[in-house]
Amino acid sequence: MLKKAALCFLVVGIFGLPTGALALVGDSDENIGLDGSVRTITGASVNYKQPVLFGDDNPADGFSQTMLRLTIGGRPTDWFSYEVHGLQDLVFSTSGGGMSLGSGMFAGQGTATRYRALYLSWEWADDDNVQAHMWLDRCNLKFVLPFADVTIGRQAITFGKAYFWNPLDVFLAFDPTQFDRDYKSGVDALRIDIPLGDFSGINIIGVLGRDLSIYREYRSDSFADISWNGSAALARVFTNIWEWDFAIQGGKVYGGYQVGGAASGELGPLAIRAELAYLLASDSQSLPLFPDQKEIFNHLSAVVGVGHRFENTLDIEAEYIYNGSGDSDNLMAAALRMGGGGSYHMGEHLLGVVASYEILPILKGSLAWIFSFSDYSSLIQPGLSLSVSDEADLIFGAIIGLGARATGDNMLNFEIHSEFGTYPNFYYMEFKFYF
Repeated sequence: MLKKAALCFLVVGIFGLPTGALALVGDSDENIGLDGSVRTITGASVNYKQPVLFGDDNPADGFSQTMLRLTIGGRPTDWFSYEVHGLQDLVFSTSGGGMSLGSGMFAGQGTATRYRALYLSWEWADDDNVQAHMWLDRCNLKFVLPFADVTIGRQAITFGKAYFWNPLDVFLAFDPTQFDRDYKSGVDALRIDIPLGDFSGINIIGVLGRDLSIYREYRSDSFADISWNGSAALARVFTNIWEWDFAIQGGKVYGGYQVGGAASGELGPLAIRAELAYLLASDSQSLPLFPDQKEIFNHLSAVVGVGHRFENTLDIEAEYIYNGSGDSDNLMAAALRMGGGGSYHMGEHLLGVVASYEILPILKGSLAWIFSFSDYSSLIQPGLSLSVSDEADLIFGAIIGLGARATGDNMLNFEIHSEFGTYPNFYYMEFKFYF
């Protein structure tokens, strides 16, 4: 796997450096630019008494993740540019095998991921407490043609403007609780962007991917594999009318066919946004322990959000989601579906609110709250971000779950009584340095 990853670096380097000059640092608007970042997250989870989730007599667990990201990019000509992101991470957890709950704590790892046909990863350490990976997170070429921009390769694709939930952002959207959103992971895609005006255009996306199991493992362990179920082919049309942004999109996505739309604009002092999408599922595997339940089924997802930024830098955003893939009557099945990526949450109706405020020019505070109307549980996420220098940030935060706790001392009598009450409490510190 390492040789294959190195080969992708080499291919991009050959096509991206036509002058033959090589530099370790530079400007990505020129022939080559080399940048990077190092970030370390260290923290602990405070567990409640639940032997199925945390083991016997285990009041707390420690964890850490250190990640090095090197980015290479360049624009040798006006009509051609390239981008490569190489990552190395080292994860430690006393819980064994990493954290199973609170996935937003960690940045995406180079393991099994939707919408990736090529396995450009090398897992060089994996035991109960320590995992280490190297992988290519992005590796793409972009051509600027007279009628369109064409990007081919592993690239980040983002649709939608919501904060917590984006029904139209099907390509590796951020977890609602994920606090580190500096970089979005890439998918193996061909993207064609056709401009129709200053604020209008068409996006045509083709993505190659493979099938994943409910445990987020590839069903095939080959270097390259493609399945129709795991791939995507969709079109998106967007425009601006009456100073509002509108978009519609539809086509094949992972697990089925999607059609949806979005609108965003302002009503007086308020920023308004709305998204909805309907998924018509293809044939899907049954859930473990629930043969009558499917991993993916037909459902509607809809989000409505409102926000306002005050002159004193206070920014408040609120969103409601109807999560049609949730199941408040069977939280165990809903938890399996959510763990496999088939649902945002266990419940169907949720509210998210986030407030941020610039306490000092170098200190920013935030407080997020997600509430499930389905089981009356909450997730509270306070945070502080300190700008140590122009290149370094220090972040402190917590993710606190409130609600009915899970019960049972073995898998035969284990029961989930609320989504966020199932979580332990997380406390963390992150240091980020850019170079």
